[in-house]
Amino acid sequence: MALRNKVNFYYDVLSPYAWYGFETLCRYQDVWKLDLILKPVNIKRIVGESGNSPASQNEYKRDMMLHDTQRVADMMSLPYNTSSYSMATLERGSAACMKNLVACQIYFPEHLEEMSRQSWLGLYHKNIDITDPKNIRMFAESARVPNVDELMELSQGPETRSQFIANTQEALTTKCFGVPWMTVENPNSGETETLFGHDRIEMLGWIIGAQYHGKNPKF
Repeated sequence: MALRNKVNFYYDVLSPYAWYGFETLCRYQDVWKLDLILKPVNIKRIVGESGNSPASQNEYKRDMMLHDTQRVADMMSLPYNTSSYSMATLERGSAACMKNLVACQIYFPEHLEEMSRQSWLGLYHKNIDITDPKNIRMFAESARVPNVDELMELSQGPETRSQFIANTQEALTTKCFGVPWMTVENPNSGETETLFGHDRIEMLGWIIGAQYHGKNPKF
């Protein structure tokens, strides 16, 4: 059996670019034989500890993102709603949603991919508050998490808190400064390669010796 390429994908659903990177990797994971490991992280801690400046505090970054996020979504055929990316969205944050995703990572890992997707769709397509427990419940139900009550209770527990911290620290240890952030072992050198941004997936393919067919491939 051919070995699969393990890719750690660090993300926070507050980032639309993380959504784009996530969907691109999901489109390639079978063709490229990827073992895609999803790791929800705390973007506010990563930005703070790395010394990076968030887009909300940089006028040039903010103006560019308002245009660019829609452009990338159109290219990828994703249902992005431009009005959903706002200061109100950024100020609300994503902590409650991310804790539930971490609980899903621990206790219902086979549903993490779809719950993450539903969370992004809720925020950036439907423009709803992802910190509202009713909406988080809806994301989990849409992802067919078998016991949503248990998930939401476990999201407040010590195991989830520890895993959330561990995911974030693991990313920071590799010099992460934003999301999406990826790590992959170079099959030629054996070294761990780090990549930042949804637009580095072509480079990921190059590292593992796989052909890239664009962000919206027709396989």
